[in-house]
Amino acid sequence: MSIIGVECNADRYFFGRLLNNKGLIRKERNDTEVIKSVAVKSKGNFSVGIIDIDKNKKIPKNFNLIYENNHTKIFKHTENCQFLIAIGPRQFEHWINEFLKNKNINVEDFDFESFDKFMQTSKSLKPEMDIRFKNIIDVVIQNYDTDDNHILTLKKHLEYIIETKYHFSITEFNKI
Repeated sequence: MSIIGVECNADRYFFGRLLNNKGLIRKERNDTEVIKSVAVKSKGNFSVGIIDIDKNKKIPKNFNLIYENNHTKIFKHTENCQFLIAIGPRQFEHWINEFLKNKNINVEDFDFESFDKFMQTSKSLKPEMDIRFKNIIDVVIQNYDTDDNHILTLKKHLEYIIETKYHFSITEFNKI
């Protein structure tokens, strides 16, 4: 059952791999639809949405910030088990690139001419069909758990949210 809405195919591919369950992820049309899907369409039922930080996102007023670091903001509905997660510093591609930089890896190491070319590929309908993009994601998936970083932290948070669903505890969440 797909309980995590994302705004693009690159997100769908990556988070399906990160959580080792592609069935959890559904692609929405855009960030506005992700927010709407969680805040309105889910009708108070458990749901999660992942969006980019890139623009002034209109996070609904009934969602409170419960976690923040340099790369991630997690919001929870005041009453329901609904979560919005914003990743950045700007977009998904920057979020991935920050991880690569911390490992002294560049997108150019994967035969992309530039970061802009990586972004163009990531925005395509099936980015995972490009071996260069797939190889970058493979490196991230193979290395995210080798040290403390924003991807490992978000994975732990997502796993806790998914595992506990309606039994979510902010006290336990803050221990992660």
